[in-house]
Amino acid sequence: MVAIWHGFTGILTTIFVAFSSWTGNYVLGIVLLTLLVRLVLLPLGITQARSMQKMAKLAPKQKELQQRHKGNPQALNQEIAKLYKEENVNPASGCLPLILQIPVMYGLFDVLRRFKYPNANWAWIWHNLGKPDHTFVLPILVAVSTFLMQRQTMQMTPSQPGMESSQKMMLYMMPLVFGYVAYRFPAGLSIYYVVSNLFQWGQTVVLLRRPIDGASGTAPATQK
Repeated sequence: MVAIWHGFTGILTTIFVAFSSWTGNYVLGIVLLTLLVRLVLLPLGITQARSMQKMAKLAPKQKELQQRHKGNPQALNQEIAKLYKEENVNPASGCLPLILQIPVMYGLFDVLRRFKYPNANWAWIWHNLGKPDHTFVLPILVAVSTFLMQRQTMQMTPSQPGMESSQKMMLYMMPLVFGYVAYRFPAGLSIYYVVSNLFQWGQTVVLLRRPIDGASGTAPATQK
């Protein structure tokens, strides 16, 4: 298992060095590596966007079920599960691209933490990209991009019964948490996270312009 992990991080390092040498800049090397990862995951991203569209289309029916089975959560969950099965919707499918990114992020964290950066200065980043950015620029960008992703997800996903307030809290808490993490983690990893978030946000916006089964997927789910 250790050999597999070292092989994986070795591949990431080779690609990162190649991109950095080609552009003459380590930051651009991270950006190109991020775009490569997102392109590899693009088929899953399309699946995720279509799943979000289907979830948005089911929002009125789910709202009706919530009203019909108010006070009976067990029956409500059974009816919602039945609805998802009939419409061939898998709510968990949208999590797959995020899960697949986890080893990439851990691998990149390991690569960026160990890598030596001669002449790595770029823009406001005047230090080793393997160290945190304490200028607050990258942590703020991480928080903003996370907020955009969270809001897009909330708009596309019908609220679960009794979870409306928790979802709204997560909309604002998650960006703060990730911003704090970015303040502590290597700046290079923050760059990866920001570019990855913006790519996925833009990808979803473009994909959702094309309706699926009569649902554009652009309208927020009705919430109380």
